[in-house]
Amino acid sequence: MNYSPILAVLTGLFEVGAGAWVFISRSPGRKRILFPTGLIFLLLAGYQFAEVAVCRTPEHKIWTQLAFLDITWLPPLGLWLGYQLSAPRLRWLRTVALADMALALAFSAWILAAPGAITMSVCELVIARYFSAGVFDFSYALFYQLSLLITIFGAAAGMVAADDVVRRKHWANLQTGLLGFLLPALAVRLLLAESDGILPSVMCHFAAVLAASLFFLVLRERRPPAGRSGVVESGSGS
Repeated sequence: MNYSPILAVLTGLFEVGAGAWVFISRSPGRKRILFPTGLIFLLLAGYQFAEVAVCRTPEHKIWTQLAFLDITWLPPLGLWLGYQLSAPRLRWLRTVALADMALALAFSAWILAAPGAITMSVCELVIARYFSAGVFDFSYALFYQLSLLITIFGAAAGMVAADDVVRRKHWANLQTGLLGFLLPALAVRLLLAESDGILPSVMCHFAAVLAASLFFLVLRERRPPAGRSGVVESGSGS
């Protein structure tokens, strides 16, 4: 069956709009929380459009590389957002986030320096299937899944350590968004017989759940300080 870009385009447009709103709007909110959230929106959108390009011109491997480069930075940004939500309580999250950024930089260099790391892509319906070299596939999956798991369990620690209700709700949005795309994507991976190579694409399409959940986080963060019940710290730009 022919690939249809409609789902990817619509999802990408929502995510671009959410990211633009984060960066352009002059409504109040703490920039250290809003900035990584906006970048996550834009990276999610970037993958959607990169996949459309992958499936429109599969002979140009550069689009596949760009798709993987894009999603490589999502886990470290999620960890960095988690650190900003927990600061200064969970200092270990900062160390983990910086280490994850270093790993993302290493994988980005690997993807650019060795185009053969992703050997080919095949597009079906609304997903792209990627076939990777063995060493890259295992290493990348370990980096990606472990980063997501640390963020999910870190969210539990963050909610316990949070000193106000707004931070706890922000953490809940991040954790719910991650579980909302990770668990369905893994279920599809297990249930489909022909599922080799679909995980990056399926995860990014289900990541619309993450985008919606982070959208509510931004809505809450954009409220005037007086309207944020339970906020201990003051100042919109801190």
